[in-house]
This record gives sequence, structure tokens and C-alpha cells, in this order.
Amino acid sequence: MKHALPQLSTERLEGTRALIRVDFNVPLIRGRIVDDFRIVMTLPALLDLERRGAMITILGHLTEKKRHRSFAPMRKALERLCGRKILLARSVEEAMLLQQKADRKTWILLENLRVFPGEEKNSVLFARALATLGDIYINEAFSQSHRPYASIVRLPGFLPAYAGPLFSREVARLSEVLDPEHPFLCIVGGVKFKTKVAVLDRFMKKADEVFVGGGLANTFLDAAGYEVGISPTEKDAEQNIRRKFLSQKNLILPFDVVVKGHKQKSVEAVSAHDMIYDAGPETVRILKGKIASARMVLWNGPLGFIEQGYGQATEDLIHALARAKAKTVVGGGDTLAVIHRYKLEKKFYHISTGGGAMLEFLGRGTLPGIEALLAGHKRR
Repeated sequence: MKHALPQLSTERLEGTRALIRVDFNVPLIRGRIVDDFRIVMTLPALLDLERRGAMITILGHLTEKKRHRSFAPMRKALERLCGRKILLARSVEEAMLLQQKADRKTWILLENLRVFPGEEKNSVLFARALATLGDIYINEAFSQSHRPYASIVRLPGFLPAYAGPLFSREVARLSEVLDPEHPFLCIVGGVKFKTKVAVLDRFMKKADEVFVGGGLANTFLDAAGYEVGISPTEKDAEQNIRRKFLSQKNLILPFDVVVKGHKQKSVEAVSAHDMIYDAGPETVRILKGKIASARMVLWNGPLGFIEQGYGQATEDLIHALARAKAKTVVGGGDTLAVIHRYKLEKKFYHISTGGGAMLEFLGRGTLPGIEALLAGHKRR
């Protein structure tokens, strides 16, 4: 499905109050940002708005619980990255007062939207209050646009609403995957079958081959009758897997695995006491060959339990994709963290900032945030 997203014209925006929704939901450890990738990705849109004369107010959210819910770390990071003065507003009313004092080189950052009950409740009243802060609205938070929150789906109904450049690029690149070049290889890892079922369903029909890895593969192997030992599986998904996917000729499952203790075993040799943590080297070798002959590769989700020290297959796959001639489209938080660690971002055709949003877009062909932009544009 192709979307003619409403785009902000290139004309001057002198004095226009631009209200921009971004994704600053970055990982924190004891209140310190450990990966500012998502903040960095918003800078081109923010600087372009400033260059064209707009007065900028930024909206975003943070899912951290309890103590570390404030956007104070984001304010500091943004000041460091862009060299602008950033004023943190604790409320909509304070943001309005700060707007009256700010100049073009001073940006307003509204406090974490999660502290306002109306955001997650998708409140019309809260969206209307947010709308008082802008003359135009820009959605630059593709990675959050699968969530039916007030700042994503309600706010575009109150202001002229546009897709930001990063948002537009995400939609354009992922739309290419929906009409892929062939041979097309789809690699689906991670866990939680219910978040991947729509993507698997769609790409079993579109892809030449679909490889299932990660914790998801344990459930597939169990459904196929292989011993998976004490590996966690989703028993409630196995009937669906047997009915819809195991008979597909383009489905590929791991040939070997790495179990607890970093021991390699073929899938036939796994014992009742084993715990599967990663795809094995033979599986990775076969995948590398398929990547080398593909013209397009889609990958979402790690092949192993990285957080427990089993990331070798994921790292090997990333390096193989970075060398590939194919168009490589990747997403998923754990996957992106490894790509950043090796500074391989420029080696991929597209790195999606969205995990859940990427999966939902690929599964459904649209998102609530996209539909809100299109509906808002149609009304005007």
C-alpha cells in the first residue's frame, strides 16, 4: 500500500509555531542516556525547521518507570548535540509561557508525555490542549506511530498535520519491502509470536525464503516435534504454527543451535535438559550463502539471547549483511544496538527506528499514526 503522506512545503515558516512529535524513548541507566541514536535521528528535522524560521516545541515520551521519568536527561543531550538552548516545560501552561520568551534558537521541550494521563488515554481534551502550543504539527515519531496515543492520533485532528522527513523515509523504505525485489530473504528473530504472526503470514507469501530464529525458533522447533529441552516456548502458539507455517516450503528453521554453556548441537541432538540460547555456526553459514544470493533482505529481531551473552549468531549475521550487495532493511532494538556498537549504520540500505511499529506496518501496511495524518489532511 502506497501512502501519499502530507508533506510540509519548503517555504519559509517565519514565526510559525511548529509542534513536532519525536521519539526520545531512549535507554537509561541510573538516569543517564546510554544510546542517543533516536535523538540524533531527529536533529535534521529540528534544524531544518529552525533554518526556515519556525519556533520549535518538541513532544515525546519515555517509558522509564518511577524515578527516571523526567525529560531532564533528554534536554541535556539535545543541548549537547545541537548547540541550542533547550527549555524544559513541566506543563502545557508553562510551555505556552516559555514560547512567549523564546527566540528561534531556543527550543521548548515539553515534559515526558507519559506523566500526563491524557496521553495514553487518547484524550480529546489533552490533544486539544497540546494543539494550543502549535500552528502546525509534524509527526517525526514513526517508531511510536503504532500506538493510539493522543499526541499521535488525536492531535493531527486539531492542526495542519504533516509527516516529518524521517517518518516519510521509514514509510517509503518499508513500502519497498512490501513490493520486494527477488530473490527476497526474510529473517525473523526475537520472541513473542503474536507480534510476528502478521509479518510471517504476509512474507510467507512474498518472500522466496523465510528464516525463523531467536526465541521464536524454539517454539517453531517444538511445534515441529524437535526436542527443545527446557527452552522457553509459547505452547499456545504451536497449533497455529503447525496449521499455518510448518508446511510452507520456503520456511527455514535452525539446523544447529548453541545451548547453555556455549555448546553447539544439531537440532536433532538437543537433550531434555538443554536450554537453547542461540543459532549455531552451521545455521549462520547457510544464512550467509542465502544473503549472498539475495537482492533484498529483511531482518527483524536477534537470533539469540544477547542479554545473556549469546549474541554470536546475531553479530555474525550483522557483519554478513553489512557486506552484502542486497538491499538490507533491518529493525528491532537489540539488533540496532549491535549495529551501533560496530558503527555499521551506513552499510545498510535502511535501519528502521521502529521495532513494534516496523512489524505492524509490514504486517498491516499502515499504522494508526499514518491514518491520523491522512485523515487530518483530508479534512482540510
